Amino acid sequence: MALSKSMADELSGRGRIRATAKLPEIDAYIRKVNKTSRPLSPTEVQVMRQEGAAQLRVIKMNWPVETGTSRAGWTQSVIGRMGQVAIVFENPVFYSGWIVRKGSHSVAAGGEPWFHKLLPVVWKAGKPRLVARLKREIDKTQKEIAKLQAQGETKRRAVLQAGQGKPMGFSGSAAQRFKEALKQVM
Repeated sequence: MALSKSMADELSGRGRIRATAKLPEIDAYIRKVNKTSRPLSPTEVQVMRQEGAAQLRVIKMNWPVETGTSRAGWTQSVIGRMGQVAIVFENPVFYSGWIVRKGSHSVAAGGEPWFHKLLPVVWKAGKPRLVARLKREIDKTQKEIAKLQAQGETKRRAVLQAGQGKPMGFSGSAAQRFKEALKQVM
């Protein structure tokens, strides 16, 4: 069984894993509420990272372990570009794509790689929560965009400014300098 339609994998000949879980429904939702496509805001990307990290924990908990190297190799990243919203799960360990569950046939003997079964199940289980949280965050961002436009900002500048959240690690005057530098760039 291959990965689901919303997940595509790119298994290199060396056994490294790269599975991309696309979210076309989020792209469509953004187009619906924003009247055009836009990239994810930083707060929306943060929601994606949190949910991706939760799914990654489940993947690691269910990954077969002999030495722990391939389990430790799992990472996730977020693509928030306009029209390309996705989470990418990767394992660069050279043999990770050949790992099977204990008692299964090896991939060379016709067995199916464990990630082909595990990743779609984890994605299917976590996707509803991810989509719901992301839609709520998109709605918040859209309200910020509307508020900024009502204050006289152009739609482009409003989209760039909305969903920034409080800059992490900044306080007081440092936060103000960050905001001023951001205004100068735009």
